[in-house]
Amino acid sequence: MLAVNSVVVVNLIEEWWSTGAYNHGLLGLALAIYVFWTKREVFSSPQSNLFALVLLITTSLLLLVANLASIGQLQMLSLFLVILALLLSLFGFQSVPRLLLPLLMILLILPIWNVLQLPLRDISTWVSFHSVSLLGFEIIRQGYKLITPNGIFMVEEACSGLSFFLASALYAVFVAQINHLSRRATGIFFTFAVMVAIIANWIRITAIIIVGSQTAMQHFIIQDHLTFGWLVFAACFIPVIIVGNTYFGEKSPENGKQKEVIKQPQQISVWYLLAVSTITLFFAAATIILPSRFDPNYKFTLPIIPSYTHLSLNNVTSQNWYPVSHGATSEEFNYFLQGDDLLQVYLANYARQRQGEEIIFVGNTLFDENRWLNVKQQTTLLNSPSLKQVNLITLRKDSHRSRLIAYWYLVDSHFIADKKTAKWHEVQAAIKGQPGATLIAIAIDYSNENETRALKTMTNFVTLFSSQAINMNKSI
Repeated sequence: MLAVNSVVVVNLIEEWWSTGAYNHGLLGLALAIYVFWTKREVFSSPQSNLFALVLLITTSLLLLVANLASIGQLQMLSLFLVILALLLSLFGFQSVPRLLLPLLMILLILPIWNVLQLPLRDISTWVSFHSVSLLGFEIIRQGYKLITPNGIFMVEEACSGLSFFLASALYAVFVAQINHLSRRATGIFFTFAVMVAIIANWIRITAIIIVGSQTAMQHFIIQDHLTFGWLVFAACFIPVIIVGNTYFGEKSPENGKQKEVIKQPQQISVWYLLAVSTITLFFAAATIILPSRFDPNYKFTLPIIPSYTHLSLNNVTSQNWYPVSHGATSEEFNYFLQGDDLLQVYLANYARQRQGEEIIFVGNTLFDENRWLNVKQQTTLLNSPSLKQVNLITLRKDSHRSRLIAYWYLVDSHFIADKKTAKWHEVQAAIKGQPGATLIAIAIDYSNENETRALKTMTNFVTLFSSQAINMNKSI
């Protein structure tokens, strides 16, 4: 299973090797392996369980869907769940209580906790703003932007303190395991450790703002705030270690060791092992075969738009538009004119999609952030039978010039604006052996005072475009 999902494993290791929120992963993996080794007697008592087979099928199906949709975090979580289901299938549910903490350690090092970044970021911004203000320094807040007389500080997602939170949580679970803490003691120490991590991040942000403001942004901690952050965390973490050793030290075997009923090892039938192997091999084969079926000649054919003049065909570049679509099989720019309105149409065709080379990917972008300011993103309804709404991005170049970009996706022969719906259709298309997809984006430049007119022109053009028949070049 790990070999078939080697891309997922490699991406996981790369995430651990980076300087992001999960760079504690390799250390956490080593600690988890050590704990599993101390619990190795669990693996000497195989148990069969038919319900575990149902879980194995369910989790394997979830992993297959995640692979076909190329959803990175879901792939990693699903792979963990498949391994857990295999564990339950071979050693029964009675193994869960004894392996709960090491399994939780593995879960804490998986890159699946980004959902916590937003609330942690919101809280950190609010606390830092009020802390600086209470300390007597002048500061103004605009969203995540904290403005002082001598500098502007942006609380990015990376400043949420997620890395501190997960590292502390991992340490708390490890201490609970090696010291045989009760569930109540584990909960208390876990809460204490993560609260210290959150407070450490508040101190870090507050200190950076005050020092940066007082030194005209010239102090070294402004340029190297990552190292400074870990130094603050290390200093704040010392009390956690002291409290852990003093109040949550190793318990006596009588208090810390759970009472266990020793059962005689059961013999797992050959038919049961065959069922487990068949399920695993079936989904492993599906993971290999389904993505390999695609049409290398797939390409969306641009329709004829009534009342618009098609000025140029299939240009591979644009002089003033630089979108990025990682892994696209082909890209082209086309220009349409009606009166004084000039619209650019950008197509990014994907004959097949893989992790990091896909139509919906965090690394893809429809504009250069160094050239344009993202003013707002929204969706607007359309009067089109095949596209009910479209995504809009409003960009600002300067005090005179703006750009409006509309975009949607063609997946499984359907026009789709919603990313989640598009991902689901990607799965269906891959199962059919027709995974070809296209990103369709349209841009119009306008003077700032003509925003309403530009929006109307864009809406009319997209409605006409999406109302035409969908045609694609395919292999015969």
